[in-house]
Amino acid sequence: MKSNGSQGGTFFVVGTPIGNLQDVSRRMVHCLESVDLVAAEDTRRTRTLLSSLGISKKLTSCHEHNEAAGAQKIVEALSRGEDVALVSDAGTPVLSDPGRRVVEAVRKKGFVIVPVPGPSAVTAALSVSGLPADQFFFQGFLPPKKNARCKRLEELARIESTLVFFEAPHRLAATLRDMLSHLGDRETFMARELTKIHETLFRGRLSELLEEVGAKGVKGEITLVVDGAEAPAHGLDAYDETLLKELLSGLLSGRRFSTREAARLVSSLTGIPRNILYTAALGCRVEAD
Repeated sequence: MKSNGSQGGTFFVVGTPIGNLQDVSRRMVHCLESVDLVAAEDTRRTRTLLSSLGISKKLTSCHEHNEAAGAQKIVEALSRGEDVALVSDAGTPVLSDPGRRVVEAVRKKGFVIVPVPGPSAVTAALSVSGLPADQFFFQGFLPPKKNARCKRLEELARIESTLVFFEAPHRLAATLRDMLSHLGDRETFMARELTKIHETLFRGRLSELLEEVGAKGVKGEITLVVDGAEAPAHGLDAYDETLLKELLSGLLSGRRFSTREAARLVSSLTGIPRNILYTAALGCRVEAD
């Protein structure tokens, strides 16, 4: 597959199915057939995948506990002119999986890096959630310990984009309780065992999902899509309009402040955008005149 015309091998970052083997792409299969070495998060799982595709390939381990050593082996293979494919246990590598340090090491050495797109639980869940997907924030796994998890949720509570999480089944109920406490009772979508035979999709409020989980318990891989924070209201209707107009009129009376100065002062006190207050101040000036 040495088509880049440069010295050394090519490094392919390859997406693999997240559960359903029918999601394999022709390009993915061709890439795995053609490379000299496959770097895998779990060589046993990857060997099973390759075997199902009728592929026999040399494997090397590259997981979170040996990523630095794995990166070195990959760089050495590329230096020998070998093509290398990086795969995770499922889905697209690097997204909440090992691989970032490998990609960075390969990039620093100047080897060609080629993405081979494939399935992703993030985009699959978003596509059927019904929640806004034009902007989203991917958190991945929250901290497992409660204090750290709650602190992170407090930070995420202000984000207006849709939030996407991964979670382990044994922590799901605790995480949902903390989300309810720190995010409020937002619309939420849960995708469990995506693309697999026991795939389950649930849409409802956090409180409803928590009740569902508490009643039945869950197993398998879980993706959560949570509605973002509501955008703060910036119009005068978010405040006492009569009081604001009285305040503006008082500042403008006797020409003590210009229209622009009055709008700037009230904006600094209330957080209402200056242009909205300037328009309101102009109205007060006309009424006064």
